[in-house]
Amino acid sequence: MEHTWRGVDWDSVRIFLVVERNRSFRSAAEELGVGVNTVRNAVARLEDQLGYRLFYREVAGVTLTPEGRRVITSARDVEQSMSDMWRVAQTSAATRAGPVFLAITEGLGSFWLTPRLAEFMETEDGRDIQINLQCAMRSVDVLRLEADISVQLTEPTAPELVKKQLGRLHTMPFASRAYLEKYGTPRSIADLVHHRIVVQQTEQLQHIDFSAVFGLELGERMVKLNTNFASAHYWAIAKGAGIGLLPNYAIAIGADVVPVDIDLVFSLDIWMAVHPEVRKTIRHRAFIDWLAESFSSHRFPWFGDSFMPPHEIAARFSEEDLATYFCGLTPHYNSSTKI
Repeated sequence: MEHTWRGVDWDSVRIFLVVERNRSFRSAAEELGVGVNTVRNAVARLEDQLGYRLFYREVAGVTLTPEGRRVITSARDVEQSMSDMWRVAQTSAATRAGPVFLAITEGLGSFWLTPRLAEFMETEDGRDIQINLQCAMRSVDVLRLEADISVQLTEPTAPELVKKQLGRLHTMPFASRAYLEKYGTPRSIADLVHHRIVVQQTEQLQHIDFSAVFGLELGERMVKLNTNFASAHYWAIAKGAGIGLLPNYAIAIGADVVPVDIDLVFSLDIWMAVHPEVRKTIRHRAFIDWLAESFSSHRFPWFGDSFMPPHEIAARFSEEDLATYFCGLTPHYNSSTKI
């Protein structure tokens, strides 16, 4: 077919790509927010237009046919071209006004960057920018413009991306006061075998693994609660579910937990990935500069290369220096409060 792609609509290609990523019609439908029959029909229509099947339908999901594997690369090129076209259409290099799409890991996004975004919105650079914040538990594809900018804990690998290391995230064990009063405070890493461990498991935190310290069998037995969400992980620790890893600056931003100093530290690089096209706009350049400053080790030394113990952070920074992020998260009622 000389003109195979003539008459093929973009929605069908987009749905085809989502199905391929999810390996399932039903999961693709949930991501797209449409009915599963809509997804099935779109793929069937695309297969009819191309003249061959793109997927094998199986009980466990779908897999690409040999023809589908050949088509997928071209479809991804179409997706990137469409994204570039629409993004260029809605942006202007000469104006500060317009949208910025940022993806960031959920913990850093919720507990560190969001309060600072509120301050940025009051500045001259941030006043006319519409910030679209995606606190993601997975890495996003900046090249395909799932976001303009990504802040992540894994190094970007695509050579076309503009990347910069923003700093390092250092985590260590924390627990609630009530938990330590009831079960005692560990004095060494070996003491952890007698305690409950709380773990946050996400794609970008897979290198933080207690099994690497204690061995697979014992490490898995020690873990009593797994969660994939940073806020749930924090509350599990704060409410006494067990001992878990939090950033070394946790108490400096208002977390009601106690550091457990047993010389166990896990550190991860914080990376920024930027689509090369978005740097051409004034607002993106201003936002990128502000973002880099938000993780500056000169202003916030806990993001430096070396681990900074919580007691040193507390000695150098008071609550007045930083927003108390958890303040206001739970309501305080008194006898005059009417519900």
